Amino acid sequence: MMVERKPWHWIEWMLFIVYTLWIALGMAYLFFKPDIFGDIPFFTMFGLLLASYSVPLVFWRPGYTNKPGFAAAVFLTSGFMQFYLVAKVGQDTSLILIPTLLVGFLSNRKLLPFTGVLFVMCFPLMIGVLIHDNHFISFLERLIDFAMLFGIGVALQRMLTSNMQLQKVLDENATLYELIREQNKVLEQYASQIEHITLLEERNRLAVELHDTVGHTYTSVIMGMDAVSYLMEAAPEKAKEKLDVLRDVTRSGLDEIRRSIHQISPNEDDETVSQRLSRLAREFGTHTGTRVVFRTQGVEANVPKQTRLTLVRCLQESLTNAKRHGMAQSIQISLLFEPHQLLLEVQDDGKGNEGLHRGFGLRGMEERLSALQGTLQIDSREGEGTTVICKVPLAAGP
Repeated sequence: MMVERKPWHWIEWMLFIVYTLWIALGMAYLFFKPDIFGDIPFFTMFGLLLASYSVPLVFWRPGYTNKPGFAAAVFLTSGFMQFYLVAKVGQDTSLILIPTLLVGFLSNRKLLPFTGVLFVMCFPLMIGVLIHDNHFISFLERLIDFAMLFGIGVALQRMLTSNMQLQKVLDENATLYELIREQNKVLEQYASQIEHITLLEERNRLAVELHDTVGHTYTSVIMGMDAVSYLMEAAPEKAKEKLDVLRDVTRSGLDEIRRSIHQISPNEDDETVSQRLSRLAREFGTHTGTRVVFRTQGVEANVPKQTRLTLVRCLQESLTNAKRHGMAQSIQISLLFEPHQLLLEVQDDGKGNEGLHRGFGLRGMEERLSALQGTLQIDSREGEGTTVICKVPLAAGP
């Protein structure tokens, strides 16, 4: 890229000041010693100095840099003036030294071989030819002067490039830091929202747990107490036995509520899902006087703990609804193990209801099953009972 448009760095401003002071010093010498350049007229010399200063600035000024143009302008102005004065006066002058520094500073990798040869090698050699100085030591001294100034310019350019790259990295890091801070704020807000949602979900989970457990337990107790009230006069001993059973049911229900609050599964670890559901169905039938039939089909698979708990809660809610709302006398429960899913079907002979309203308990069942990618299907008809089908996917076997 030949042309660059960017604000000047402090190094560039420093070099511009040095360049200006260098030409100003030459003009001051010319003003106080008009004969310093021999018989060259004052205004001619002043014009040459001014041209050698101003023409290169066309290609190098704040906000604009044309590196090849600047090198060419320096060679055609300051270089020409250097050769002219050396030939005219017959002795070496240092007019081209500071411009050589600037050329080195503005030489990129593509220009460096050409400007290096031209300003470091050619100028000392041509000056020696013009003043008829064939001494190698003199040529070497001039070569060192030009090479040193040119090298300083190149070194300043490398330092500026490194500084700008470092500044770019710092700016990018600052931008990245601000972005990270903003993202961190977003994450904090998101974490706060997640915490709030988690609390709400946990409250809802506990509410569903307590609803299922309390509803199931108290339905069993109420039905049992209704039976006791009839037996108290007809068979007091049998009523007493029934009360003892109800006391055990109430205690068991209380323990289950406590386990729910402490987020402990109500089923035992060594109990399979069919054993747990069968025991639950048997206890419900005993305490409510309902005929409950439980059967299992298929090869029983290992069911995750959360799936077992979900099926337990679904069966509790289904049994409670069948007795409390459907007044069912007989309930058929089927647990079907299929290759990739588990089905729990609860069918009762209750009243049924075609316009079934899904209340808190049924919504809780749907949420539990949905969390396991499962589904809930309810078929209820007036006078024909209700069928509840819970489907839960099972992980593929090895």
